[in-house]
Amino acid sequence: MPDGTEIVGVGVQVDTERLREFVMRFMGAQGAGWNATQWSETLFGSAFEERFGVKVQIHRESGADGHRLFAIRALPS
Repeated sequence: MPDGTEIVGVGVQVDTERLREFVMRFMGAQGAGWNATQWSETLFGSAFEERFGVKVQIHRESGADGHRLFAIRALPS
């Protein structure tokens, strides 16, 4: 993302292109814009579940080198 945030899936089996398309649509539909630090984890998680049929939990984390991660973690069914 332009704000330096990396979006990662942990235990989520979604193709990179499909995830990219989802993120772009989420930004437009929710008026979230490019700044992932302003996104609602709840809205993102709900939209992800609706689109892909996978229950997830969203976490903001710091990567090993200090960059921001927006982690999408699959919840056990």
